[in-house]
Amino acid sequence: MNVMIFCANPVNGGTARMFYEVTEGLEKIASEQYKVYACIDKDNDVNIYNNIPDLYRLPILSARKVYPHMYGGKYIKRVINKLKRTVCYSKIKKNNIRIVRDFIRDKRIDAVIIHNGGYNGDELCDQVLEAAYHNKDIVKKRIYVFHNDIEKSFIMKQIFRSYARQLDKQATNLITVSNYTKDRIADSSYIHKNIDVIYNGINVNISNKGAIDNNTQNNIKNILMIGNFAVNKGQKHFIMAANDLCRRHKDYEFTIIGNAYDKEYYSECMKLIQEYGLQEKIHIYQGIHNASDYIKEYDVLTVTSLYDESFGLISVEAMANSKPVVAYACGGIPEVVVNDRDGYIVPIGEYTEMANKIESLEENQELRKRFGRNGRADYEQKYSVQSMIKKYIQLLEDEY
Repeated sequence: MNVMIFCANPVNGGTARMFYEVTEGLEKIASEQYKVYACIDKDNDVNIYNNIPDLYRLPILSARKVYPHMYGGKYIKRVINKLKRTVCYSKIKKNNIRIVRDFIRDKRIDAVIIHNGGYNGDELCDQVLEAAYHNKDIVKKRIYVFHNDIEKSFIMKQIFRSYARQLDKQATNLITVSNYTKDRIADSSYIHKNIDVIYNGINVNISNKGAIDNNTQNNIKNILMIGNFAVNKGQKHFIMAANDLCRRHKDYEFTIIGNAYDKEYYSECMKLIQEYGLQEKIHIYQGIHNASDYIKEYDVLTVTSLYDESFGLISVEAMANSKPVVAYACGGIPEVVVNDRDGYIVPIGEYTEMANKIESLEENQELRKRFGRNGRADYEQKYSVQSMIKKYIQLLEDEY
């Protein structure tokens, strides 16, 4: 079977990682059954894609590249921008669909797996699905994977509903990465198909990189957060929890690994660190591509996401490394991190409670080890690449 796997995602995030893991997983686990064609748009330059040897860069154009000024804004302006893009983008869209159609026919594609990490549907993902649907006599399986939550505003939900009709008609299978996202999509759209859940699965390189100085030799307690600086990732909450803990303990230090894509929010975080006088206690590292490789060096991983967290891949990375997690109860994270088993789940915004839970783990080594063992067991059972690929193979083989 010839399988086309497509992803359109402009940043190094969970969607890009899953595109890579599914591609590599099918090639390694089921190479005799499937010929995999990993495809992205030509402007996509996510670092992890460099690890895919046979990668097809389709010469299709995204609206985000052609009309960057027609993105962003709030509420009504955002809707107006969406309508403008729809009108201006029509000719480019037709050409994109033709390019994908020709690729499908040339490679005799039997199935497509589309990874959508864009909110309310990335245009290119939708166009690949449409091209596959127009060739449904060839492409018998059209699997569409949602990696993100849908937006909460009433207007954006209405836009999503019209888009959902296309998915309901054109896709043979709809997938989400958590029950949380499944329920949100089911409640907010006109999708009548069954939505299946396939949890993200990862291969983890469990090694001590040794490139970050975290004072492990000086009996310093080390707490880690990984995430690019953005309001939804909640670095300010991590800093406030750190401030609480530094008032109680002299031997606690904190690390944030993440790029400052949101310059304004990054500046606000730096100002907060200075206000608290934590310049020597909070260490920030940018430009690290495989940040998850450093989890092994730390005691506890924290996740302070405030919204837009459909799964929480970094939590699985910690569990695979036998590290406990303290996380806000955001999106699909409570499905992944079982409270009082793999770590602790804290109500969103309760940074003082987060500090308390971090403290309880740091002051009890045996508890950290127990949670770490539990997390590793849950990873092996539910979140390994093998577990994930087995479910994708079942979808590909099932009769439609």
